[in-house]
Amino acid sequence: MPTIGVDPVDYQELVGEPTTAEQFENNLDLVKGEFKGVDEDGLWRVELNDTNRPDLWSAEGIARQIRSAMGSRRDYPFFSGEAVGEIQVKDQELLEIRPYVAAFIVRGLMVTERSLRQIIQTQEKLAENYGRKRKDVAIGVYRAEKVNFPVTYSAVDPDKHSYVPLGFDEPMTLTEILERHPKGIEYAASLAGHHKVPFLKDAKGLVLSMPPIINSRELGEVVAGDTDLFVEATGTDLAHVILALNIMACDLADRAGRIERIRTVYPYETPFGRQVDVPLHMDQSLKVPLAEFSKLLGVKVGAVELDNVLERYGCDVSLGKDEVTVIPPPTRADYLHQVDVVEDFAVARGYETFEPRMPRDFTPGRPTEISVLEDKARDLMIGMGYEEIISNILLSKDALLYRMNRPDDEDLVEVANVMNENYSALRDGVLPCLLNTESHSAAAAYPHKLFEAGDVAVFDKDSPVGSTTLVKLGGLIAHREANLSEIHTDLDYLLHMLDVPWKLVSGQNPSFLSGRCAKVLIQDKHVGWMGEIHPKVLERWEIGVPCAAFEISLDSWV
Repeated sequence: MPTIGVDPVDYQELVGEPTTAEQFENNLDLVKGEFKGVDEDGLWRVELNDTNRPDLWSAEGIARQIRSAMGSRRDYPFFSGEAVGEIQVKDQELLEIRPYVAAFIVRGLMVTERSLRQIIQTQEKLAENYGRKRKDVAIGVYRAEKVNFPVTYSAVDPDKHSYVPLGFDEPMTLTEILERHPKGIEYAASLAGHHKVPFLKDAKGLVLSMPPIINSRELGEVVAGDTDLFVEATGTDLAHVILALNIMACDLADRAGRIERIRTVYPYETPFGRQVDVPLHMDQSLKVPLAEFSKLLGVKVGAVELDNVLERYGCDVSLGKDEVTVIPPPTRADYLHQVDVVEDFAVARGYETFEPRMPRDFTPGRPTEISVLEDKARDLMIGMGYEEIISNILLSKDALLYRMNRPDDEDLVEVANVMNENYSALRDGVLPCLLNTESHSAAAAYPHKLFEAGDVAVFDKDSPVGSTTLVKLGGLIAHREANLSEIHTDLDYLLHMLDVPWKLVSGQNPSFLSGRCAKVLIQDKHVGWMGEIHPKVLERWEIGVPCAAFEISLDSWV
């Protein structure tokens, strides 16, 4: 969870009235924050517990939400109007590197040492947390009086361009910055795999930065006393870029800055068109039946109260006959479901205003049928001398397909936002986990008998979520004489003790040896496989002894 430092003097100026630490702590419920005390620099430490509200990750954002709830809501007119400058995106190659850029100008700001620390903190929190360590979004702040329009955003050869980066006195090529500058070393991975890098410069050829690495010293060294700033953001998701700039713009407007929009002109289509003026109010409105508030909160909620409370929380409200349309502030993009609107109402009204009630019905809990069956199967496997393993449901595609001798194009439930290739897909069986454990067990005395019972996710295009969750049980025997007869005996005993009628029919599975495997049928339904593991699978898992295994779905007969 993001934790920020709030300067008490700065906060009181932003909120518009004297505030003690105790009063500040009492108001943090409005921003889902937790007071963590005062640090050695005298800053109030706040942990924000809502990762979907990056607009609150700053002193300005907290002050704005609390000020609005206290009846001093402010609106921002700069989300419409003509742009005063232009950024020209020059190269189609940026689509593969870092495709999106946007910006605005703030004038009439009086930057102090105190406010500069807060601005830098907001910039870093947005880039590190919301921007996923600058991969999705990175923000640059510059001295606007030195920037000449149009600014160009292009993809360049890192060996042929240079500038003096922040923190250095001599020019460095872009390659040298990536290799020697502390920020280059830290964030070079975001540009890895590309022969060119993003580059921002103005109409006179002055360099702004190499996004998302480091600003130039000439334009990007903001100091106390500056009044006009140029703020840009680049990234891989245009909606995220726009939201980050909307937040920065409102934060700086709350410091008495005057915001001016900048137009970005793209040579390719974007989710917001080829010309994008920022700040931009993205439509996040939701329609909610009035009855939904009473249903979810357990109290009668009237239209007038609903209007007053949500308006005070910063939302725009339009009342219909039986429903309400709610538009969140332009600094928010967290309305995904009607429940989000109801939660905002509850937070703004105050949870202390709701009268607690004890439940009228008390019901005892009990295990589900599948849990009972799963536990019974575990006991039987342990009784037959098997050792239980517990594995991660996430595996690599390589472990699920290539190492199991399965076709590369088989459908899996994959992770869209992969952080580590070793955890890129949900397993659709437990056998790869058993083989993975066996591949690390060569030093243990044979025979090895392993089993696992657990959830798997099977790709299902007809399911609303694209997958079906099953509980599978797998057993593996590994030693020099492991064979079909041995695993057949154990499976027969297991299903006999579970009182399940079953049979085997011939079949082919690429993970098992042809002619030495079979389908397992229960009530004439195919529930799994049994047989000797294919030599290719053993080789790919680097297992040096024969293995026999079975894997069945426990859901099939519950």
